Amino acid sequence: MKIIFIILSFLISWETLNAQSEAIRVAWNQAKELCNAQEYTQAKPYLLNVYKEMPRPLCCYWLAMAYDLEEQPDSAIFYYKTCIQNSPKKPQLAAWDNLIRIQLRQLDFAAAYATAWDALQKYPGNKTLIEEFKEVCKWSYFINHLDFPKNYLSSTVAHKEYEVKTITEQELIVKNIRDDKGQFLHVGNRQYKGTYEIWKCSYNSSKTPVEIKFNLADHDIDRQLESQAATAKAAFNDTNNSLDIRLGALLTLLPLSDKQVLDLLANDQEAIRLCTCTEVKSTSSKKVKRSCLSDKSELVRTTCEQLDAFK
Repeated sequence: MKIIFIILSFLISWETLNAQSEAIRVAWNQAKELCNAQEYTQAKPYLLNVYKEMPRPLCCYWLAMAYDLEEQPDSAIFYYKTCIQNSPKKPQLAAWDNLIRIQLRQLDFAAAYATAWDALQKYPGNKTLIEEFKEVCKWSYFINHLDFPKNYLSSTVAHKEYEVKTITEQELIVKNIRDDKGQFLHVGNRQYKGTYEIWKCSYNSSKTPVEIKFNLADHDIDRQLESQAATAKAAFNDTNNSLDIRLGALLTLLPLSDKQVLDLLANDQEAIRLCTCTEVKSTSSKKVKRSCLSDKSELVRTTCEQLDAFK
């Protein structure tokens, strides 16, 4: 009798498990169909069911996207981080990228910098992560040091127009804009119209034209560049500024001469040397390249070995 009871219990458990597994498979297929159509919010109930049983990285990423688009940053950050943690062997670059970006939109520059720096150490030489690290520094410089409007970063919705002074500001704004599905902009061309510079763009996977209008404070480009350089040099040289602000200032001074690069490579700060070496071009001198490849930091050396300019 006891044996029969054990067998019946096993069969009931097996049937329950199969039913649960089938329900999860159905939920996952429904979630995939919706997410592939970029309907992340509609997919969220299915994703949550799947997550309870199988917190696979893609499920976590799509959940993060849903919460991100719903402007629930705490939940989005949790699932982006879970996506990364649940995939230790395969780099989840989109999750890293979006995690850094959402921390930036919260104006939490310290967290964004820490996340970007951590990503650079885990995946040295990755161009996407290098670019995002630089974005963090530039945003911090422009907002914290130059009083650039915070809502240009905190909101991803395209404004009717933007007040700007430099091309760097324009580039930062365009890279931050997203549509209601989280799609970013591709830039087509730029043209002047009166006091405006208009960027002709379209969202990723869309051919519908989008115009981004920039009201320029000064049309004298040479005067703009001269003023920007003087301000940036002062900000970089001021060691009272945080490192992210100093790096943001440095990145507005590009391009750098070989002499300037060599001077920067003598700096004690690893992040300054790393940023400098990632700006080295294939046309830079052999001396500059050797200095980067022989840097005392393993991170700097490993990063440079992965970059095209050093091959």
